[in-house]
Amino acid sequence: MNTKKKIHYLLMVTTVILPLFVFAQDSTYHAPSSYSNPQAFGKGSNILNVGVGLGGYYSYWGYGYYETPNIVASYENGTFGNVGPGTVSLGALFSYKGIQDNWISNKGYSYSDRWNYWIFGLRSAYHWNFTNSPRFDPYVGLMLGYYLVNHTFVSNDPFYAEPGSPGYISYTTMYPNYLALSLYVGARYYVSNHVGIWAELGYGYATLAAGLSFKL
Repeated sequence: MNTKKKIHYLLMVTTVILPLFVFAQDSTYHAPSSYSNPQAFGKGSNILNVGVGLGGYYSYWGYGYYETPNIVASYENGTFGNVGPGTVSLGALFSYKGIQDNWISNKGYSYSDRWNYWIFGLRSAYHWNFTNSPRFDPYVGLMLGYYLVNHTFVSNDPFYAEPGSPGYISYTTMYPNYLALSLYVGARYYVSNHVGIWAELGYGYATLAAGLSFKL
């Protein structure tokens, strides 16, 4: 099985099979009795999210380009309640993404640029409880992320470090760490008292992300 098929299989297991398994284990949802108007997300809520992401704003493209999905883990706390019809959360995110660009020169030498992104983000979202549902949690948010970038260049060209070599520019290029904003809109749906499915669409570290949520 090649790498792309393995990634597609992983995405299928994470976003489809696992939620179905959890639902089968505990399909009956009981709203907490301590709330007269229970919400899926309110002040004091603590949520751990895990999942995978696709796409994102990364400026490296070309023939032989390949990227891994983002591996995502995040935490949310319902910090400010009764903000209009919803709750404001504060939280943090960690994500990893790998990118690789491979090419071959007309002399038969191979070149490979590899980037590893370790992303640390501070997030805040507004959870709008317009449905008054104890299961459905829609939200929109903003993240300030710090992108720690590691770049390596590999080639079998014995002259790759000399001016005029196809790999010379990549070899001498530095890729600094940086800060960047991400915007996202998302929703979470609980399939049991403590487990839900989430998905986000946004601009920044990933274009589309999805996975499982655990109410702590």
